[in-house]
Amino acid sequence: PNMANKEEKTSFSLIDGHYKVTGNWYRTLFVEGDSIEMKGSSVGDIPVKIKFGDFGEADPKICETTGQSFYNIQLSYIVHEQEFKELGVITKDGVKIVAKNLMGIGEFEWMTEEEAAAWEDDGDPIEAPPSPYKIQPENQGKLLWLTGPPGLGKSTCAQLLARNHGYVYYEGDCFGSIKNPYIPVDVQDPSLAQVNQRPLKGEGVEKRKESNEKMIKEFGAFLKGDYDKEIFEEFYGLMCEDIQTERLRIGGDWAIACAILSRDWRDFIRSKLGPDLIFVVLDMEVEEQMERIRIRHQGDETVIQMMKEFSDLCETAREDEENVFGVKLTQDMSREDVTRKVLDLLQ
Repeated sequence: PNMANKEEKTSFSLIDGHYKVTGNWYRTLFVEGDSIEMKGSSVGDIPVKIKFGDFGEADPKICETTGQSFYNIQLSYIVHEQEFKELGVITKDGVKIVAKNLMGIGEFEWMTEEEAAAWEDDGDPIEAPPSPYKIQPENQGKLLWLTGPPGLGKSTCAQLLARNHGYVYYEGDCFGSIKNPYIPVDVQDPSLAQVNQRPLKGEGVEKRKESNEKMIKEFGAFLKGDYDKEIFEEFYGLMCEDIQTERLRIGGDWAIACAILSRDWRDFIRSKLGPDLIFVVLDMEVEEQMERIRIRHQGDETVIQMMKEFSDLCETAREDEENVFGVKLTQDMSREDVTRKVLDLLQ
């Protein structure tokens, strides 16, 4: 059995060069001999370790896509001092991998140098990302910010406001990942659909990237309660600048989806966006919230623990906060129920 396993492990290999990555939070896997890096992520280049072998029964969707019943490759890497693993199936020629990741199922496909250069250059203009919304700068409507812990439906609520009530939906998480923030209003899960948004290109990308990398490096310190406030002010300041610029360009009623953890940061954002900004802070019993996250991320305990730490820092709405409303969610509330409750608050 050991010899058979050894033969299986050595029968696969990656090809030197670039792999195009889709359905994941990074865009490229670069291979040069034993050196492997993920590139095009919001946290810079990250070393990746690869193992070949038998890693158990594959996800049914991966079985359907590849025709293989068992995982034969494992990719592992470290972010935020935590190790993450992606299990997948690699083809015998090493050209393609289908793997399960934090956001669902992604694909890797080897590219020629010309294809890699085109993939690197592909993107939307940062100064005016394409969107499906009517351009009406003369109509500067409501400005709503949906916040709260992970898994409560911030993005879904913003998407429904866009789909059914004429709002512009701006996905705040796309600001950090430097992608087009206008997620289509008809995708099934807007939070996970961020991975399919096109990267932004142009003047200002490097400044945003530097700010985001500093923010992510400082996030571990933030979780422990002792962090450099200026790094967060720079990041949120740049995000608010982008929201102001885009809102002036597009117009209409706006719904922003992004977790803002504390009252201090809500106050800071209001100081940038003005007194008419309305925060809606979603809240839910922790056990019910964690169950939602468990379903969304297919029971990945590393992700669940990370989300739990993040959630523990989220401050609910305070009675003395002006234009800040709390909405307590229950398991029996549908997405439409939540959206109606939000709309009622805006009356």
